[in-house]
Amino acid sequence: MYSSNTFPQKCVAAVGSMTAAIKAQRVLLSANISAEVVALAPEETRRGCAYGVEFAATFENAARAAFRAARISVSQYILKG
Repeated sequence: MYSSNTFPQKCVAAVGSMTAAIKAQRVLLSANISAEVVALAPEETRRGCAYGVEFAATFENAARAAFRAARISVSQYILKG
């Protein structure tokens, strides 16, 4: 897939389990948004989510819409970089 340095400013959607993160990644890829599953440290999120999906911050609005349409629950969006 893509390395973490591919995106200038990144957004991570914290979703919880690895299974949920893979589903979220597939939703973004089907919406033509490059994404990768990343592990999160417990202190990075409010709920201690273990996994998230990282994508370019410029696609945040499109990603939120795709998650809503697919009924994927995102606990938190984290901006990085």
